[in-house]
Amino acid sequence: MNWSALSAFGCALALSPVALAQSKPPTKAECFDAHEQAQLANKEGKPKAAKRAFAICADAACPKLVKTECEGELTKSSAAVPSVVIVALDAGKARAGAKLTIDGAPADATPGAVELEPGDHVLRLEAADGRVAEQRVSLKAGQRDVEVRLELALPARAEPQSPTAPPPAKPGVSPVVWVLGGVAVIGLGGFVGFGLAGKSKESDLDGCKPSCSRGDVDSMRSSYLLADISLGVALVAGGVGGYLYLSGKKRPTEKSLYLRALPQRQGMGAGLGGRF
Repeated sequence: MNWSALSAFGCALALSPVALAQSKPPTKAECFDAHEQAQLANKEGKPKAAKRAFAICADAACPKLVKTECEGELTKSSAAVPSVVIVALDAGKARAGAKLTIDGAPADATPGAVELEPGDHVLRLEAADGRVAEQRVSLKAGQRDVEVRLELALPARAEPQSPTAPPPAKPGVSPVVWVLGGVAVIGLGGFVGFGLAGKSKESDLDGCKPSCSRGDVDSMRSSYLLADISLGVALVAGGVGGYLYLSGKKRPTEKSLYLRALPQRQGMGAGLGGRF
């Protein structure tokens, strides 16, 4: 016994519902019904559906008149059914195991011709890793074995992303600005205080002119001198502080501020300096 032939026959029966349905001869009513459906499919331009119906009414069990007509029409419908041969490719090589759909419905992706109705169809191949290949084909009646190559797209390479530079830090108010502001306020206070003290001593000297003591005169002059120095310090500190505040620039070097006493011909003076 040829076991391989028997096995192939068994597989064909298991995989083909049409073969099982046709294993039983159609009834007379089924013959006429199939003939009517085939004629309707022909009018709608669906030779594939017509071929399937003509195959039923062309059975030997059908009435001779119907059978004879269906046999002739079956030959015509079979010749009018278009077909495609799908070639699944991955990187230029044949690909097996991918999911195939035609017009959204699952289809057999094994090699061989696939019969379709005339018209437009969308063939889509999808691999397990998510890559897809899709193509639209337009078939005419009678076109046979039209090759459709579905090439799976190569996986997209992730572009290296350049590190995003952090946004520049907003410059804050430098501590030096606060120091200079404080020095300016103290300088103004010293100017007012020493100025008032000098004015008061000047009033006292008006009462003792011209016999005022040398010490009282020097004390008045010292008060006015300190008032002038305080005003100068206030103006310099306020000007530098205002400039630094408005410029808003951060210097990489260390900021420092100093106030030093300077000897002068009329007495002692003060000098304001710094590194910014």
